Amino acid sequence: MYIEIIFGVMRLMDVVLKIMMQTSFAFFVILLLTRILGKQQISQLTYYEYINGITFGSIAATMATDTNQVVWQHFIGLVFFGFLTFSMSYISLKNRPLRKIISGEPVVIIQDGVILENNLKKMRYNLDELTSELRSKDIFDINDLEFAIIETSGKISTLKKADKEAPSREDVGVPGVSKGLAIEVIIDGQLVYTNLEKMGLDGKWLMNQLNIKGVKSLNQVNFASVDKNHMLYLDLYEDNLQGMVDISDDASLPFTMDTIDLGEKDKKT
Repeated sequence: MYIEIIFGVMRLMDVVLKIMMQTSFAFFVILLLTRILGKQQISQLTYYEYINGITFGSIAATMATDTNQVVWQHFIGLVFFGFLTFSMSYISLKNRPLRKIISGEPVVIIQDGVILENNLKKMRYNLDELTSELRSKDIFDINDLEFAIIETSGKISTLKKADKEAPSREDVGVPGVSKGLAIEVIIDGQLVYTNLEKMGLDGKWLMNQLNIKGVKSLNQVNFASVDKNHMLYLDLYEDNLQGMVDISDDASLPFTMDTIDLGEKDKKT
């Protein structure tokens, strides 16, 4: 009887050891692949959060749906994977050289308005991704930048050239006045009357403001908000913009100086 118990414990330990070895292998393979794929894959997540997200979900899904194996085996793998993730995070926190190996270092990709292509390729970034990230930071001219750096989190930090920085009110000695938080009063053509009342306003005031702007019906309005100074922001469904810019690719038009136009694309007849 004791021999059977001993063999049973040994088989159990063998299974646990196998699970731990498989989990360790999966952890380091995912970490390696994540480093190879580049930082845009994890964006604002840390490597540990990224690995946790995809692996915890996978193990938990297997635990819930795999009826051919014992649930506790998956549970051990899940717990041990969490332990590995925590351990790597703690070790990298205490050891800077190891942290640099695991998480990488910030990399300069633009200097004095010049794109450093080799550094960009190392980070697995292409030019479309770069320009998209810069536009999200209100930077539309690369020549305005003194530096752009890809951080270890995958985010891009930028520093404009000194002569391209917009002066602040403090720089020119003009006191600032807060507009407060703008409150939505029309969404998808529907009046949010409770918000209007909170601003101390009523429907008559709103309709008067809409009439001033040439709007006859709420159905014309996509979105409207009012700030604390009772200034109305208005966006209509029909956008009557002159010279609307289209930055999409159009294979039907050759890209020459004759086809560059700030307005809508010319249509071939």
